[in-house]
Amino acid sequence: MTFDPELRLETERLTLRPFAVDDVEAHIAMMSDAKMAKFLTDDGKVRSYGDEWRAAASYLGHWHIRGFGFFTVEEKATSEWVGRVGPWMPGGWPGLECGWSICSKHWGKGYAPEAAIATIKWTFEKFPELERIISIIDPSNRNSQAVAAKIGEARTDETFDYSPNLKLDIWAAERKAWLARFG
Repeated sequence: MTFDPELRLETERLTLRPFAVDDVEAHIAMMSDAKMAKFLTDDGKVRSYGDEWRAAASYLGHWHIRGFGFFTVEEKATSEWVGRVGPWMPGGWPGLECGWSICSKHWGKGYAPEAAIATIKWTFEKFPELERIISIIDPSNRNSQAVAAKIGEARTDETFDYSPNLKLDIWAAERKAWLARFG
């Protein structure tokens, strides 16, 4: 499956584009923040530069393998790199996920739900057979739970064993209900 590296999604305040080579260092800087690593790494700790470099390489590769992936999120007003949001489904994943990671200095601005709604809409358009989209959230991550609720997802009874020490909750939105609300 191929993708268009020139793809752009626009919201009121944000520009979203496929994660690119030029985003690797910004991603690594974001993930060097302990507040980010708390819920985004296996052990809740900041990973090494090399580990985060390899993670960024997987985001780039995901676009080439699947034809979709995390979008880079930039503020329109400043062109500042804000984070990454969008569809994600590496091998072994329990479903097509909308994930989000916004730099902590931008928390509280509503960027995660704004970007997630745009990318979910794009995902449902790209995959008309997709019946639901999920988000995989640490049970103690109240901020991500709030984002999930704002974007029309609800916690299911399902969990995902991400690693031997990390069981995550699955939140989901059914296509028909989501499109009726946000579509």
